[in-house]
Amino acid sequence: MMLATLMLALPAAAGTVAGGPEVEWTAPAMYVSGRPYLVDVRISAPEDGTVIAGWLLTPSAFTVGGTPVGRREDTGTLRMPKGFTLEGQIDLAQFITADTKFELGYASEILGEDSVTVDVLQVAPQGLDYMSMEASELGKYRVLLETNRGNILLKFWPEIAPNHVRNFLDLSASGFYDGTTFHRVIPNFMIQGGDPTGSGSGDGPRKLKAEFNPDVHHVPGVLSMARSPDPNSASCQFFIMHGTSPNLDGQYSAFGELVLGSDVVDQIARTPTSRGDRPKDPQVIEHATVIQTPGDQ
Repeated sequence: MMLATLMLALPAAAGTVAGGPEVEWTAPAMYVSGRPYLVDVRISAPEDGTVIAGWLLTPSAFTVGGTPVGRREDTGTLRMPKGFTLEGQIDLAQFITADTKFELGYASEILGEDSVTVDVLQVAPQGLDYMSMEASELGKYRVLLETNRGNILLKFWPEIAPNHVRNFLDLSASGFYDGTTFHRVIPNFMIQGGDPTGSGSGDGPRKLKAEFNPDVHHVPGVLSMARSPDPNSASCQFFIMHGTSPNLDGQYSAFGELVLGSDVVDQIARTPTSRGDRPKDPQVIEHATVIQTPGDQ
């Protein structure tokens, strides 16, 4: 999950013993409409303890677009002794009405105007037939890869490789990629995943004819399709570039690029590996979701 983190010092509340606590809150930079939106809050007391306002532990401490998500009731104060820490998650989904993006803040009148920009993603309708969809329609969709290291959002180039885009959307919508891993990762090169067997030799339901384009360059963030020595053997395995490799240009079918989640790709690429460039700890695609883009994107 891609996170935005702020480490802030909270000014002393009325009755505070001495100083204020350290506050850390983290929030995903993407919200999938209709799903939970969990934010984490951690409040730690300073050396001499402190007192905090009770509403800091409620959803109303958060603001969406500068407006508190709820009324800040007088819930009293809470004394925190030396070394005491409070932490937990709050689901803000029911308070989010924005369609595209919003600014999320926490106790801004106390901590300042620091905020996180959150992109709102709308899930595409079920039952769409991507394999027969016109190329001009494919550009309306993106795919969100929810991994155990964070979220990756991908956009596509149907004007360059329409059949590869159709295939990727179809596999994502069907749940094919759910639970698969990035089984081969090489820093400053790429991360490869999408194999249902996790071995590097698995295939999907179809083979794709090459859609090579020498004018498309394999640079960081580019999404391309893995294959065997046969140019027309791409199926389900894909890779996201972490570095630049011009030797791949015109030899592999690049069909999209990263929109959000470069930090996640970096984490996966740099995870420790064993033989065969296989991560020592599984880098899992927990869920792939087809997203319907706003009309102006």
